[in-house]
Amino acid sequence: MIKNVVFDFGQVLINFQPEAYLRGLFPRYHQIDLLQKAIFGSAEWILLDRGVIDQAEAELRLTNQHPHLKEEISAALADWFVMLTPIEANVELLSQIKEQGYGLYAISNFHEAAFGYIQARYEWLRLFDGMIISFQHQLLKPEPQIYRELLEGYGLHGEECLFIDDVPANVEGARRMGIKAILYQSPNQLHNELLGRL
Repeated sequence: MIKNVVFDFGQVLINFQPEAYLRGLFPRYHQIDLLQKAIFGSAEWILLDRGVIDQAEAELRLTNQHPHLKEEISAALADWFVMLTPIEANVELLSQIKEQGYGLYAISNFHEAAFGYIQARYEWLRLFDGMIISFQHQLLKPEPQIYRELLEGYGLHGEECLFIDDVPANVEGARRMGIKAILYQSPNQLHNELLGRL
């Protein structure tokens, strides 16, 4: 019996589309894929999620690694939070889930500064009963301990939780911890699967 619904943030509740962001920022730049990989596909991006470096340190490291992209990297990192907008069709589900009496939780890989940005802007984040955010615990999905932090930290039972994430490895990580899970693909698919599970 499901008693708690656990959401990922990026690309489930909040848009995160770095390629589109970079194309909008640099409409005449022809190597967006290389720039995207240099920033958003970097080891530094993972370290930011893990909470062991801050954005200033990440920018310094990245511009040292890619001096030919220094201006583009600095420009991209100056305002990348603007892409973190709500996926409204999915956000609308949150109040419905709460009204039906389910616990509402989150596990998300997120940078400290970026999390501060969304916390300051989106009132609906207050609907959550608890969150495990990667930078706060120096853990990343799909590491087993990040799911354990949720279960033990909030006194939850895995078989009573339904986790929603858009990354297959994160879904499998939850299932290995005894948590039921849905691989997110689209708002319609999520609505239909939740209706069938809750």
